[in-house]
Amino acid sequence: MATHERKTIDLEQGWEFMQKGITKLKNILEGKPEPQFSSEDYMMLYTTIYNMCTQKPPHDYSQQLYEKYRESFEEYITSMVYQEIKGKVKSAVISLIDREREGEQIDRALLKNVLDIFVEIGLGSMECYENDFEDFLLKDTADYYSIKAQTWILEDSCPDYMLKAEECLKREKERVAHYLHSSSEQKLLEKVQHELLTQYASQLLEKEHSGCHALLRDDKVEDLSRMYRLFSRITRGLEPVSQIFKQHVINEGTALVKQAEDAASNKKPEKKDMVGLQEQIFVRKIIELHDKYVAYVTECFQGHTLFHKVALKEAFEVFCNKGVSGSSSAELLATFCDNILKKGGSEKLSDEAIEDTLEKVVRLLAYISDKDLFAEFYRKKLARRLLFDKSANDEHERSILTKLKQQCGGQFTSKMEGMVTDLTVARDHQTKFEEFISSHPELNPGIDLAVTVLTTGFWPSYKSFDINLPSEMASFFFLHVKCVEVFKEFYETRTKHRKLTWIYSLGTCNISAKFEAKTIELIVTTYQAALLLLFNGADRLSYSEIVTQLNLSDDDVVRLLHSLSCAKYKILNKEPSNKSISPNDVFEYNSRFTDKMRRIKIPLPPVDEKKKVVEDVDKDRRYAIDASIVRIMKSRKVLGHQQLVMECVEQLGRMFKPDFKAIKKRIEDLITRDYLERDKDNPNVLPSGWPINGDNRDEDSRMGIHARLAAMMTIYNMCTQKPPNDYSQQLYDKYKVALDSYITSTVLPSLTEKHGEFLLRELVLRWKNHKVMVRWLSRFFHYLDRYFIARRSLASLKSVGWESFKTLVFDELKTTVTTIVIGMVDEDREGQIIDRTLVKNVLDIYIELQSGCVSWSDLYIKDFEDAFCQGTIDFYSKKAQTWIVEDTCPEYMLKAEECLQKEKERVAHYLHSSTEPRLIEAAQGELLSRHIDQILKKENSGCKVLLCDEKVEDLSRMFRLFSRIKDGLPPVSKTFQEHVNEVGMSLLKQAVDAAASKKNEKKDVVSSLELDYVRKSLALHDKYMAYVINCFQSHALFHKSLKEAFEVVCNKDVAGCTSAELFASYCDSILRKGGIEKLSDEAIEENLDKAWKKLGRRLLFDKSGNDEQERSLLSKLKQYFGGQFTSKMEGMLTDIFLAKDNQSKYDEYINQNPELHPWVDLSVQVLTTGYWPTYKSSEINLPSEMVKCVEVFKEFYQSITKHRKMNWIYSLGNCNIIGRFDAKPIELIVTTYQGALLLLFNEAERLSFSEIVTQLNLSEDDTVRVLHSLSCGKYKILNKEPRGKTISPNDNFEFNRKFTDKMRRIKVQLPPSDEKKKVIDDVNKDRRFAIDAALVRIMKSRKIMTHQNLVAKCVEQLSRMFKPDIKMIKKRIEDLITREYLERDKDVANSYRYLA
Repeated sequence: MATHERKTIDLEQGWEFMQKGITKLKNILEGKPEPQFSSEDYMMLYTTIYNMCTQKPPHDYSQQLYEKYRESFEEYITSMVYQEIKGKVKSAVISLIDREREGEQIDRALLKNVLDIFVEIGLGSMECYENDFEDFLLKDTADYYSIKAQTWILEDSCPDYMLKAEECLKREKERVAHYLHSSSEQKLLEKVQHELLTQYASQLLEKEHSGCHALLRDDKVEDLSRMYRLFSRITRGLEPVSQIFKQHVINEGTALVKQAEDAASNKKPEKKDMVGLQEQIFVRKIIELHDKYVAYVTECFQGHTLFHKVALKEAFEVFCNKGVSGSSSAELLATFCDNILKKGGSEKLSDEAIEDTLEKVVRLLAYISDKDLFAEFYRKKLARRLLFDKSANDEHERSILTKLKQQCGGQFTSKMEGMVTDLTVARDHQTKFEEFISSHPELNPGIDLAVTVLTTGFWPSYKSFDINLPSEMASFFFLHVKCVEVFKEFYETRTKHRKLTWIYSLGTCNISAKFEAKTIELIVTTYQAALLLLFNGADRLSYSEIVTQLNLSDDDVVRLLHSLSCAKYKILNKEPSNKSISPNDVFEYNSRFTDKMRRIKIPLPPVDEKKKVVEDVDKDRRYAIDASIVRIMKSRKVLGHQQLVMECVEQLGRMFKPDFKAIKKRIEDLITRDYLERDKDNPNVLPSGWPINGDNRDEDSRMGIHARLAAMMTIYNMCTQKPPNDYSQQLYDKYKVALDSYITSTVLPSLTEKHGEFLLRELVLRWKNHKVMVRWLSRFFHYLDRYFIARRSLASLKSVGWESFKTLVFDELKTTVTTIVIGMVDEDREGQIIDRTLVKNVLDIYIELQSGCVSWSDLYIKDFEDAFCQGTIDFYSKKAQTWIVEDTCPEYMLKAEECLQKEKERVAHYLHSSTEPRLIEAAQGELLSRHIDQILKKENSGCKVLLCDEKVEDLSRMFRLFSRIKDGLPPVSKTFQEHVNEVGMSLLKQAVDAAASKKNEKKDVVSSLELDYVRKSLALHDKYMAYVINCFQSHALFHKSLKEAFEVVCNKDVAGCTSAELFASYCDSILRKGGIEKLSDEAIEENLDKAWKKLGRRLLFDKSGNDEQERSLLSKLKQYFGGQFTSKMEGMLTDIFLAKDNQSKYDEYINQNPELHPWVDLSVQVLTTGYWPTYKSSEINLPSEMVKCVEVFKEFYQSITKHRKMNWIYSLGNCNIIGRFDAKPIELIVTTYQGALLLLFNEAERLSFSEIVTQLNLSEDDTVRVLHSLSCGKYKILNKEPRGKTISPNDNFEFNRKFTDKMRRIKVQLPPSDEKKKVIDDVNKDRRFAIDAALVRIMKSRKIMTHQNLVAKCVEQLSRMFKPDIKMIKKRIEDLITREYLERDKDVANSYRYLA
């Protein structure tokens, strides 16, 4: 047996042989003379490589060959191909891009293919693309737009310039999308932005007559929006825009202030309604100005912080804090609110308008620096409205307080809320007082008495005098005293430990005055009545006598006498008779007074309260500054003067703008009162004095420094003596015994004898005192803490002291205290006034004790929070059970939302912040979670009813509430989906009924479906999309529900028409000339954004209304469904554009070659086969007149293109021919088929059906349609024998010379053909190809796959475009197996294997 040894090939030898083959290949590719590779050459090269790679080491050259392959390939590309072309290609590409920028049409696909070479040549690296093309493109772009910008900035207005800049940026983006690499986008746009915007930003904004100022002045909203979009792209581009915006708003606001000043100065001499005028010309216009520029910020500047929270805020702060004719903005706002809220105010508004105006006033208040001044003015006016029953609506009063509370905090409105509550409680007291009198008739004073009890701290301060009643009025005085005493007795049965102070200055009474003419009932104040009753005992009284007898101040007496003797009703006569009161005047009863009314009200002259309000506010500000300084110094201990002032300003700035001089004065005052002292080392630094804990200054001052030092020295000596005289342990023990003894003997007895709120107050006091005691004892025993306790690891003195209190006091009373606190909170929930500060102080004890020891870390939770949350559950469980029965769904939700809001406020006011989650969860559980189904399904008011009645606000509230609870939104979204489904199906039924009614008429059925179904479907989607966005805050669950509901409705057929066909027809009716839908450009854009083989017919027969709208629709479809979806349609539009260009060139060609002119005007549209729908192409026998036209165009087209085959589609052509009839010649507009048929009658008078078919070479179906249009339609150009409405093969035809028409030019229509069946067949065919492609793609990547998985994956891939039928997928799989793309797996059942 013999073996053959294979010869080893060296690397150099083998590669030299391979190099020859590579060189030969290069020559062939470069077109040099070189014979082609033979099969022997190929086998030799292949065998050489095979042998060199399969030799035994060290002669296995696989790695070296791989490297040499790469080197030779790179060398060929870089040296011969890339280096040769890159310079020219780069220049050519950039030149083409510049031409496109100038508006020329270029081959974008070619550019993309060329630029892909730059990318692919880098083999994963972008270096070639960036260095050899992108850098040059960016430089060229900069140069191009630099030249453009220089021209535009001089020639164009600011809006025109911005329009061009935005268009350029948009087109550059499109260039990236079409042929540049995506990595170029950012750099390219930055270049364009720099040249067009950054370089000319200031010139553009300050352009005369058209810059930013002019745009704001002329309300150019669209241009301002564009300015924002452009300048937001560049670094710090928005800052100058916001500054111009700010200055513009300041100018407008300042102009309004000046107008108000002028109006006020004009009114001044008349002394009439000056403040009301200021409201009208200032406050109302300021509100309108704010609305206007808030809309600008929202719509034009997209709510950007720079415009909203900086420019607009700062601008309004400038002029909103300017006074108008001596009245501050705070006063004007308060007066404006009073005018709206009081009865008979000048502002006559609806309830909704009042709410809206109050909301805007509160927004304006944010810009007012003197909010405390507004609060005081408003409180004064509110008091007058409430006390004298001048408030128009209690709900509006509460509404504005709620808005003010949200804006400025609870403290801002606490007094005002208390005033409103007092009036509510007063009505209840009055009812109870009347019941009390009824049940105790012996106490009835015989006078109708109405008393309003005011809580001192809430209301403004009022004068209270003990007025003297004269002896002649004893009986009246007795009745008066009896009334007061009876009410006091009643009031003491209702309350304890409350003192009543009677304010007669606010009282009113009705008295009967007997005049000579008649008796008149006078409605007067208590003071006026007392003064008038003096004249029952004397006919004439001097000023001094009245003052003495009434015991009133001079100012009050002057006001009273003025109202009774110098005003409208002169009840008293005055000597001398003039308009002022002096101490020498004498008064007598005017018995001759009369009036047409039987009952008159005598008002007091108004008092100017402005001065007193300002003084009260200044006084409150001093207290606020003191408190702020003390708070800051208490926490910081030592602070520089400048820093202290700045922190104080920062703290107080929310309520008012403190004056630096006032702060300095208050600091000096606090130094005088020993709260602060100056630092001796640094005079600009203020250390806090050690008695800064202001509550304990008395205790500190009582014990002198010598006593303190003596006590500390005694302890020190007893602890540092040598054993056995070191008493450290004994002193430690006695410290605890002393505390326990004090608590047991003093503290506990004082607590156990008290109940309710008094127990809580005592507890707070005792805890405060205990802390003071522990602090002082800790100071005395300081040595123990520092050394003895530290060394022995014992509990600190503070811990021992706090443990004593916890063990002996807290543990003893905690259950009682917790119960009382929960009871007070329940009272608060019921609307009663409680001492919130007291509750907070009590709960602070729980927190402080909890922080005193690690082992007590859950004390607050265990001893209070658990019981409190259970109490909350019990409280709201009862409330919910009542409300769910009594209230409608909206009312219930309103109450639930208010309860949750108030619980949050309780946490803020007196509960610990850690309680909030549990508290809210407990309240939500009882109010919402337990009753979710009942709330949603409430009869006549549940979720479905709210949707039907379009209760947007209630639906928003429902979302806010149910989004808080677990699994709260799914039932709401399900109800929403069912409702949308029902409404959609109702629309569908209407459309079906409309179609059925039209069916008998055979007229415009699709149009009816469009109007009754598609348009209403779009409107329905708009409506519920607005619900999803506005009411349901764009939550994914509701987007999904809306999507699923519309998928059900939109995939139903309507009278044999699919939704897809209806939507396409609807788009066609919008876009074509003479369509049914007559819409503006904006409305068309909006409709196309919502809806979509009608395009081809519109383009070919010039029925498209607007090319831009066609492109807009395609752009929107492309965004939604991808480029592949619209590629053919975009190609169709491009073909029409190119056809116009070809037609121009053809006309030039004919002009240059007159011998070729066919003397027939010819217009040809060349369509790219792959883009357009398939059309019938019959080789019709054209008349000689038409043949020459076709030949000439063919010759022209071949001169401008190469290797393109033209296939003439005569069925889409049309022509104009002259028909010479007996009456007159008429121009006929007909199709090419009709024209060819009519021209046959130039050669013959009479033709049979078969002769026409033979001569034209048309199919019988087409011939029937053409003959029907010419002999059986509206215009009978041919006569038919026998006569009838149908065409048969036995018919004969002749030219109708007697035909005539009133028109000189008529269009002969072909009968319409139903394209639906063909469209469906084409779509089904495309779907088969799509399924084949999807199956092959999936199997190519997965190789082996089960039948079930393959089908599921295929459905998933295709579902974006259509819902594939499972049976069709199975058929396509079988077809692919037949065509050997797939095979069934022999080893695994029901699986397929990829073959191709």
